[in-house]
Amino acid sequence: MATILLLAGFVEAVGEPEDEFVKRWARATAEAQIGLSPLMDLHAALRSASRHPRFPLPDINRLDVELLDGSGGSDDVPWAAAFLAALTQRPALADASLAEICDLLLERHVQEGAFLAGEFHTPQSVAHLLVETAAPQPGDRILDPACGAGGILAAAVKRIAEHGRADGASLEAYATDRSNPRLAMINLAIHGVDQPVVGASDPVSLYQHQGSGLVDRVVSNPPFNQRIKAVHAVGWPFGEPPEFNANFAWLQLAWSRLSDKGLAAVVMPPGAAWSSGKGAMIRKNMLAGGALMAVIALPANLFAPYTAIPVHVWVLARNKAHHLPGGDAESVLFIDASNLGTQVPRQRCTLTAEDTGRISERFHAWRLSPLATPDEVGFSRSVSHDEIVHNDGSLDPRRYIQVEQQLQTMAPDVGRMLDDLDRHGVATSNSSRAVQEGLSVCGRLTRRGFEPPRVSLRSLVNGTPADWFEEDPFEEPTSGLIFAGPSGSLIRAENYVDDGVPVVMPKDLTSNGFSTASIKHVAHRQADELERFRLRLGDVVLARRGELGRCAVVREEQQGWLCGTGCFVLRPPAELDADYFAAYLRTSETRQWLEAHSTGSMTMKTISLNALNELPVPLPDLGVQQAIADAMRQLDEHERGLQEQLALTQQIRRDSLTGLLRG
Repeated sequence: MATILLLAGFVEAVGEPEDEFVKRWARATAEAQIGLSPLMDLHAALRSASRHPRFPLPDINRLDVELLDGSGGSDDVPWAAAFLAALTQRPALADASLAEICDLLLERHVQEGAFLAGEFHTPQSVAHLLVETAAPQPGDRILDPACGAGGILAAAVKRIAEHGRADGASLEAYATDRSNPRLAMINLAIHGVDQPVVGASDPVSLYQHQGSGLVDRVVSNPPFNQRIKAVHAVGWPFGEPPEFNANFAWLQLAWSRLSDKGLAAVVMPPGAAWSSGKGAMIRKNMLAGGALMAVIALPANLFAPYTAIPVHVWVLARNKAHHLPGGDAESVLFIDASNLGTQVPRQRCTLTAEDTGRISERFHAWRLSPLATPDEVGFSRSVSHDEIVHNDGSLDPRRYIQVEQQLQTMAPDVGRMLDDLDRHGVATSNSSRAVQEGLSVCGRLTRRGFEPPRVSLRSLVNGTPADWFEEDPFEEPTSGLIFAGPSGSLIRAENYVDDGVPVVMPKDLTSNGFSTASIKHVAHRQADELERFRLRLGDVVLARRGELGRCAVVREEQQGWLCGTGCFVLRPPAELDADYFAAYLRTSETRQWLEAHSTGSMTMKTISLNALNELPVPLPDLGVQQAIADAMRQLDEHERGLQEQLALTQQIRRDSLTGLLRG
């Protein structure tokens, strides 16, 4: 049927009355209308059309299309005459979408059991979700390493066609079943792709032979739990997958083919999110390597009648720093869409356009600003890498997303929320004026015609950690100090308890202070043994690894907490204001200096104490330092107010219609 559709569309769009393939097509349709077999003339029409320079599949005769090989009669394909006759009826081909007809035919074949789930066909709603999540643009190179009948790539071509055109050169496709390339090529040609090429391969071969280079997007629904051969012959980036299960081979293949700014959206069985053994190791390595962007849980029965299991979509990035704002790369978005979809009795579940839009819009909003995109109870949550590691690398969205509470019987008070928004507007307006005044004061104080001296942090501190450790820890030191947190041997993973003395890690440091969302604790007895690492009022805690420049100043509520592994503590001398120093650490100038003097991998930078001691610090007089610190605090408060105002505005947008309809 797909071949007949391709030929019909070409005759309608390109054919002239004198063309041989048009004459043959006309005779075939006439034969079909009186019940004769049209196969011989269809075969001749296809052969003639394939020689035309504008035919999208010039090598179609090499595809061994059995239906049109001219060897069978009408008894072999009893539907051929009826199908051809139907194409001549209204609406005319010029008014119909052959691509949509092809999609419907493929869906019908799935429902009738003509294909095997997961290997040949992806439901249109799932294909649409993958494409909207990966969001390919005109000019992107797109790969599907297990394309089946080509449905996902067809959806990608349809999306790109809204802004440009996709040709065969922009697509790279392979099928795991060697009978599928011809169907996929015909399907893509019907969807407007010129000269599509689809090969047959497997994940190991594709990894060993990297095709035609890196791609911008990977969208795929590979076969679930497939056995693979020669797995030992490949140097897998995140770990060797088991031979009995190719799930993590497909994921690593997708990641390895991405360009530096590339994204992949890959369908996976749910077991890949929590499997043990090699799977767990690979998940942790992918997390540490910054490969994971999001995991989306979809409803069950999407692939019925072949399987009722729900599926997940894994979103991967070659380099998360190109897709998330600075400082937000150590988080993963989880979406639980398992309650979405429309289920008709004895039919498979289908995601509506609203469902796929809600999922993809949440993902793209989170990409733009994870901090400004609030979690949605029962649907989505942004989770730190540390929390995932604490859960042994599980990527099951149900583990991280709280079940939605029963809806309140009372409608949201829209009027109250609007009043709150008005108060926020007044507050942010006032804070904006305070910021302007503070920066104006700083400008007057520093506009004196000379640049403040720069001194090394070592010179400012003028002491060593060893000196301090020999003193009485309850006496204030006479000069500044800088020291590293305890080694891993002093605080082990098994020492952490649910309640006790907080231990500050790099992830707990924010521009607004200390976050307690996932802070760890040790027992009071152990904290007493680590007294020399206790924090004091005015200390500056700064990260020694990860996002360099991250820091916070100790206030009254943090006194007595412990500096953890992965952090330094600066106890500033009298001539250095703590808040000024923290503000300077957060500047792009300082972050670049720290990056340049760090060691480690791109995803886990580390700064040594010796290198940090050489940090050049501009040292204006204390009055100027305090004025700058005050202005930076005002900016922080203003930013916090704007974020709260944005969150409230988003809540009003979600809830106001319900409130208005309920009065």
